[in-house]
Amino acid sequence: MSVPTIVVAGTQWPVPLLAPRQNRIVVPLLIEGRTDYAALLEIVFAGLTRAHPQVSRGPFEEWPIPLYELQNALPVIARQTGLLKPGSAKTHATPSAPPDWDAIIARFCNFLPGTTPDYWEDALTWPRVEAMNEEWRQHPPVAVLVAGYLGYRPKPRRLEAVEELMRFFPNGQLRLN
Repeated sequence: MSVPTIVVAGTQWPVPLLAPRQNRIVVPLLIEGRTDYAALLEIVFAGLTRAHPQVSRGPFEEWPIPLYELQNALPVIARQTGLLKPGSAKTHATPSAPPDWDAIIARFCNFLPGTTPDYWEDALTWPRVEAMNEEWRQHPPVAVLVAGYLGYRPKPRRLEAVEELMRFFPNGQLRLN
């Protein structure tokens, strides 16, 4: 499978599938539909750093980059987020909210002992997330099976303010010692 390229400052650059480090920047800007110059620079710079981490922001902003190169790079980088499957009917759709990469990375670290968040920050792509979710669907981790067998349900993250107060004052009275 060949890696698509973009032209920036007259040079062709390969843009592989983006990892969370780049998707944290690119996906929200795409979802917001931002096409202003600053957003285009953010998207293209993030797309370049996947395959070329040595490219730094200062020198990048000094390159002679015509606007049309930034605009032409946008669809290529958008495809490389991995959120849309190639050839799907929804090739021009965007998701309503970006994925919670921190939660996804935490799940990978939890179920794949010995890996670190820093590793997944660079190694994880959306197709890998989908593949692992399918693997876990077919062969759930033991911890998930045990929790299901025991009927474990996580507590809600946030209690309403009144419920929280009732927890501290179960009989409705404040007791001072």
